[in-house]
Amino acid sequence: MATFFADCFYSATYPYIYQQIMSGITGNAVACSQIACCLSVIVFSRLWNRFSEKLFPYYPVFCILECVCGICTSLFVTFFQDILCYYLLDTLLFCLITRNIICGGVRLRAVRYPTEQLREQFDNNNNAVSAAATIIGSAAAVFLHLDFVHMVWIATIGNMTDNIFYIYIFFHSRKD
Repeated sequence: MATFFADCFYSATYPYIYQQIMSGITGNAVACSQIACCLSVIVFSRLWNRFSEKLFPYYPVFCILECVCGICTSLFVTFFQDILCYYLLDTLLFCLITRNIICGGVRLRAVRYPTEQLREQFDNNNNAVSAAATIIGSAAAVFLHLDFVHMVWIATIGNMTDNIFYIYIFFHSRKD
């Protein structure tokens, strides 16, 4: 359900958000963003590989922090409508917070689906649900003609929904 809802929101808003961002920033900003994102993959993947036991209990904190920061960046774009600053803020938050959620999500799936067969079934089902949600969201995107600020808020709500599901799954899996 988390994948379905998040992907519906994301794919309904992504084409417009992406188009606005790419038309409002330079290639240098995109290149710097890619470098920062790749560095965060290297750093946080290594940290999670070494300290997963210590970091994993904080997984819900990362999810809550991402929700709070998402609201703050959405407020920023609402009041200042500076696409470059929004893009740079979003990149920074992705590198520091979302990357930890992604790394912790790997651990969460391993806890939730402890055998290869269960994990394989989850991954295949998750991919199918993601594709179906992307079709629905993309079809909605064809008809949505909202401005950038509204699209950012819709994407933020979708991301918050995703994080709420992750927090629920985290606590539900730890009780099992």
